Amino acid sequence: MSWGNLEMRKSIFASVELLAIYLVVLLRCGGASATELTKIYAGYGGIAGYQMPLWVIKEADIGKKYGVDIEPLLISGGALGMQALLANSIQLSQNSASAAIGAALRGAPIALVATSENRMSAEIIARAEIKTPQQLIGKKIGILRFGGSNDTGIQWALRAWKIDPRQVTILQSGATNARLLALTLGQIDATILSYPEIHIARKRGMNVLADIGEFSAYPNTSWMLTRAFIEKQRPLAKNLLRAQIEAIHYMRTNREGSIKILKKYLRVDDAEATDATYEFFARRTDAIPRTNLEGLKNILREMNAPQRNPAEFVDMSLLDEIEKEGFMQRFR
Repeated sequence: MSWGNLEMRKSIFASVELLAIYLVVLLRCGGASATELTKIYAGYGGIAGYQMPLWVIKEADIGKKYGVDIEPLLISGGALGMQALLANSIQLSQNSASAAIGAALRGAPIALVATSENRMSAEIIARAEIKTPQQLIGKKIGILRFGGSNDTGIQWALRAWKIDPRQVTILQSGATNARLLALTLGQIDATILSYPEIHIARKRGMNVLADIGEFSAYPNTSWMLTRAFIEKQRPLAKNLLRAQIEAIHYMRTNREGSIKILKKYLRVDDAEATDATYEFFARRTDAIPRTNLEGLKNILREMNAPQRNPAEFVDMSLLDEIEKEGFMQRFR
């Protein structure tokens, strides 16, 4: 039995979500001819500014320059995204590197091919009455799910603050908006958020206790493909990366256009929040999306696999070839 089948049978809920993704793909494929652009369904794991490269490829028509019609699909959570990738419901996933490594450790034939942000793009936000990390002792901290990047970030922070994880209660509290609401209502005392929610939380009087990105390297916004796709569709895979590199250049140099795209996807009726989101991610996104292997070592340690070689989980050959061809020179 394959890894993908084992994972998809873990819950009926996951299977239903995958079926929904598949039906969306079928509906959107109607009428496409072989002479048109190659349609690529790209899953992404949440509504936040770090998804900008994927959104820019779509909205700025960058993919079409490289023969690709990319369709972003929101798939909440890295585990479900990996299931969709293995089932070929999507051909590309933009997610935290931890999602791919977790899947690969269980035998999934998935490889990281690029990382546009090698630091965790999140901060720990606490209610107004909590002003120092030590005040979290005995309190409740909300995350998306155990074993994900949220969980890793909280563990790093607790370690840095010399707080035993048993001194706090960590709860799976849902997606970003659900956690922000729970924090506002006092159902949890702290959580991990990204922009624009960080800006919204601060406007509500909440406190930033830490920028997780300052603790250690962590390949966050990454692209992952199946190894079969890389082998059988190599020219297409390279064109996807070319589109990503140009999209990163666009977001780093075209503030007005990037903010317009952010407004469409974030659906936040707050110009200051959108501006803050752009500024935060534009300066943290790497011009050349190479995955940081030291950061992968950190992830492997958190997954109790420190003996594994991080190079096992990446395929930088696509990026190497593109760089040797001189493509990146125009975007430096």
